[in-house]
Amino acid sequence: MSGRAKKAAAPKRKANGYKMPAPIPLGEVLVDTIGKKKWRIGPSIGVGGFGEIYSACDHESSPKKGGGYPYVIKIEPHENGPLFVEVHFYIRNSNKADIEKYMKDKKLTTFGMPLYFGHGSHVFKGEKYRYLVLERYGQNIWSLFLQNGRLFPPHTVFLLGLQMLDVLEYVHTRGYVHADIKGGNILLGLKKGTEHQAYLVDFGLATRINDKEFKPDPKCAHNGTIEYTSRDAHLGVATMRGDLEILGYNMLQWLTGQLPWEKNLQQPKTVQEMKEAFMRNVRKEITKLSSSVPEALIKYFEYINTLKPKDRIDYTKCKQMLETYLKSQGVSRSSKLEFTTKKKRGSKTVNGDQNDSGTEKNKEKVLKKNSIKQNGEAKVTKRGRKARTVMTDENSENEEPSTTDNVSPRKRGRKPQTIYLEVNSEDEASIGKEQSIRKVPVRAKKRKSTEPSVLVKVKKTKMAPKATPPVKKNHANISTQTSVDRPRRNPRQVSFDSPVSAVIGDESKSDKSTKEKSANSSPDVFEDSLIVEDKKVKPKRKLLSQQEVTVRG
Repeated sequence: MSGRAKKAAAPKRKANGYKMPAPIPLGEVLVDTIGKKKWRIGPSIGVGGFGEIYSACDHESSPKKGGGYPYVIKIEPHENGPLFVEVHFYIRNSNKADIEKYMKDKKLTTFGMPLYFGHGSHVFKGEKYRYLVLERYGQNIWSLFLQNGRLFPPHTVFLLGLQMLDVLEYVHTRGYVHADIKGGNILLGLKKGTEHQAYLVDFGLATRINDKEFKPDPKCAHNGTIEYTSRDAHLGVATMRGDLEILGYNMLQWLTGQLPWEKNLQQPKTVQEMKEAFMRNVRKEITKLSSSVPEALIKYFEYINTLKPKDRIDYTKCKQMLETYLKSQGVSRSSKLEFTTKKKRGSKTVNGDQNDSGTEKNKEKVLKKNSIKQNGEAKVTKRGRKARTVMTDENSENEEPSTTDNVSPRKRGRKPQTIYLEVNSEDEASIGKEQSIRKVPVRAKKRKSTEPSVLVKVKKTKMAPKATPPVKKNHANISTQTSVDRPRRNPRQVSFDSPVSAVIGDESKSDKSTKEKSANSSPDVFEDSLIVEDKKVKPKRKLLSQQEVTVRG
């Protein structure tokens, strides 16, 4: 190592030929000599097409982590041109007094035109830079578009279109066209109350309206972002109708996720020809792209086709087209911007194919029960349980089951069975076309007889119960009741744990003859199942005296 200090790397140039600035360190102070104000550089936010963008704050304030930088500063080398154009546009058209007056005239509570706060020049490491100070905004629409699967809800697209038409009307009345409208140049507000207001930024390609004869300029041909560039801009002329056309292409992309010429962006001439073909037959081309594009956007494009290059725009008519659609959806201009598309859950058949939600109540009922149609029968299945069997009439194929069908078989105390519903041939054809249904084996139906029914009484004979084996000697037999019908409760209590099931009665009233009968009283209960045999039982010994005697050893 020679120990020599390395020279600072020269600013790199981008593919578009513009020189990029060297990184500015955190805390660098920029002095606005005209406004007599100092700005302190914060963390870098991103790199644009012509320079770098930093967060910033007043030099006197001490920012906290996160939200302590209320401004942004765009910096680019002094020799670049776009920021020079943008600075002078903001100086003329973006002061606070003019914007507030316009909002009051148009009765707007929020407005998507950025405010200008300052500009100047700054020298860093021998390189001279130009900078512009603006209000800081939030996330851009393009990043939200990618985050949400390249699709926005239709009402959000039309709300964004209305907000951008407000800004374009202001810019056009000031004698300029933007010429580079796109999602990356549309930012959401950060301040309270502006979270659902979109701001159009980056006026680096802003051009004064040319009142002279419309004449193509090959030097400026295809200016802008190629996928959105208007037909006039492809010829090198920026026009007011071109701004409306660029906005329309953005709205179409937000609605459908793509533009017809996105695969040919490397050939500007091809893109130009495809746009001209598209605008010649807007309705047909949009229908090819998607059948769900609202009619309001088609009419918007058709209105652009009626304009000549130098015609003034009827902004009220354009806004009414978009507002008509929003009213049909129950959305007002003050509604919130929602960028997540709410997917409708379609009903699924047994095969798992998605189905439409259904236009008829009968179809909805069949789909809710996940019915399986098969040769005039519909087997209704339920997840996690089985249904019970009920044969219904021919005209009841779409009736709702009773409330007991929704109860678990275990709770009903019955075995789970299967429901079979009959489906008419007409309904079978209409339902079968809209549902992909898995076939199941057919159960043969019983043939109905045409003979009149006759009531026949059948007499059932009771089977004789099997006899209980005889009681073994010196063995305690436990008798079992074998009668078909359970006898009613008898006032006499019968014990089944004695050898012969003796009847226990009131001994005080019984005599010797009664005791003899009690031993043989079992046969009147089990007359057909027991064999009774006499058995002598020794009487219990009686105490001669109740006197207790204590013996001492």
